[in-house]
Amino acid sequence: MRKPVLGGFAWHNCPMNSRRLGLELSILLVVAVIGAACGTSQITPAPSFQPSGSTVASSAPSAPAAESPGPSSTPGATADTAADLALYARIEGQVEQLRQLTPKLPITPVLLDEQGVRDWITKATENGVDHAALAAQSRLFTHLGLLPAGASLEQLEVDLESGQAIGFYDPDTKQLYLLSQSGTVGPEQQLTFSHEFTHALQDQSFGLDKLAISTVDQGDRDLARTALPEGDATLSMTQWATAHMSLADLLSVSASSLVGPQTDQLNTAPAILREDLMFPYLDGLNFVQGIYSKGGWGAVDALYAKPPSSTSQILHPALYSGHIDPVALTLPAVPASLGSGWSMSMQDTMGELQLRVWLEGEHPTDVQKTAADAAASMWAGDRIGLFEGPSGTWAVVLRTQWRSASGRTDFAAAATQTLAGLSSPSSICGDAVTADIVIASDQASLGAFATCKTGE
Repeated sequence: MRKPVLGGFAWHNCPMNSRRLGLELSILLVVAVIGAACGTSQITPAPSFQPSGSTVASSAPSAPAAESPGPSSTPGATADTAADLALYARIEGQVEQLRQLTPKLPITPVLLDEQGVRDWITKATENGVDHAALAAQSRLFTHLGLLPAGASLEQLEVDLESGQAIGFYDPDTKQLYLLSQSGTVGPEQQLTFSHEFTHALQDQSFGLDKLAISTVDQGDRDLARTALPEGDATLSMTQWATAHMSLADLLSVSASSLVGPQTDQLNTAPAILREDLMFPYLDGLNFVQGIYSKGGWGAVDALYAKPPSSTSQILHPALYSGHIDPVALTLPAVPASLGSGWSMSMQDTMGELQLRVWLEGEHPTDVQKTAADAAASMWAGDRIGLFEGPSGTWAVVLRTQWRSASGRTDFAAAATQTLAGLSSPSSICGDAVTADIVIASDQASLGAFATCKTGE
């Protein structure tokens, strides 16, 4: 339930959406390298990451508009040499030809070192994030068992994304940034630039702001729409690498990406952050690849006029092609029986992806991943809310609907096992195709929100 700005970092200020659209991960390099080395654009993730889909979820903070982009005003930035500019121009021409889009504005990358990336992300976070909303999301995730008690989602995301970022494009300032600790433009920077330049072409051709990925309380839809430009840019990058990178450069990038602190950090991050963060690149690539294989780049371009509306549509492309959109659900009001002092702190939609991550748990086996995938696969819609009252009382209400009775049964069974692992009281209610889950701080709060008292 988060989100970004295409190839850039633009936190979205809504409660459950702190996703980054376009914060390009180190894993991106591995994805492209594997596909290019195999001579195909059908990509599979590196085995060492063991992704089950992709996460974490939020909106990305944009760099302040008053700050003029460029090396002279960006801490940790390196000026480009004439050779660098010529290299960028060559890659731009190659990407334009492959992606079949024509640029309308010039793009000059800014090279940042690791500290420059962290400073940029930290400043963007300070200026562009609803801190109270992210704090509420932290509490929600803690109650669901997705984060440890006392964890700060905001700080976890700043740390993770500062450590994983290798490049980003900011649609607000139209500036493109690349990570280069040495200040040189090597194979890794060239590969990343091909991806980020594709984001610039998307923005100039379709208007990335039209994707509306910063809508309050629409985290699942935002993540799905983020997957469109990220999948597009990853496919374009892979085609560029296949056509224009030498095997030696591909292997060099692969070797530097498969081991090291970035890999360790990603593998040890909470599953909800890791999966949300990787989803736009891996599952987004699979989705766009399927569209491209049937209609080429023209068919991909058409997606921007009607972008996907749920992670379920990304995971099951037939739902998108069949125009099967999510069901809109609403949450109950605060029960009068609870008295004064209670209010809804936040609400959002988790979606199939995040419900699957919740069912999997933190360190799932392959069997658990398969079971969770099946249990979430018939998702039709959901709505989740965090209600908070006096003296630290709280309740999480999750309303879900499923496309079949068997889908509802499978989800309820899996959710029952997940709830058994939580220390707070809970219940599951519903009918043939709906399941309402309530988790609360105490039995009185649970009883006030639950529509049944004993679960299934």
